[in-house]
Amino acid sequence: MKTFEYSVSHKAVAKDGLATVSSICGYIVNAAYRTLIDEGYGMCYLSRCSVEIDERPRSGEMVTIRVDSSLNNIVTLLNRNVVLTDSEGNEIGRGKVEWLMPKLSETGEIYENPSRLAKRYINRFHGIVPDIDSMADLQIRIDLDFREKARKKGDFSVALKKICDSRYFFLARSGSDTLCRAMLQTA
Repeated sequence: MKTFEYSVSHKAVAKDGLATVSSICGYIVNAAYRTLIDEGYGMCYLSRCSVEIDERPRSGEMVTIRVDSSLNNIVTLLNRNVVLTDSEGNEIGRGKVEWLMPKLSETGEIYENPSRLAKRYINRFHGIVPDIDSMADLQIRIDLDFREKARKKGDFSVALKKICDSRYFFLARSGSDTLCRAMLQTA
């Protein structure tokens, strides 16, 4: 198990002074990705990111992310379980991040940085549901399912379907390709 500490920057907070959902997901994906690099896996593609957030930290607060390298199917899939704690050591979130190993023919291609990619999708979803961060006063669960690897600076469109007051389904597309499907749920 590896531990990473992050200080919540003033650029990573919403109007209420609490970390945005996309920033928290970015920290989690970044920590999970750093374990892959430390273990010598190099470039991997983000496949899925599922995060539950109980409480959002304030600007300037330190958060710790513990990453557990769970069993891996090294041929194709690498899993990382994560726990997010506040500066006092209280658990405020948890999740799972899954990675795919690239095919040898794909290793030279340039794709989006994984933590920036997750934040970019969530921020775009934020554009059509502007109160995502205020929803996070409740427990929030976001599940991102990456369908295609996003090229750097590639443009995409998003669509939203409100299933009920506490559940939304998002879709990110580039042309006819589905890049990401996401579910946002509050408790």
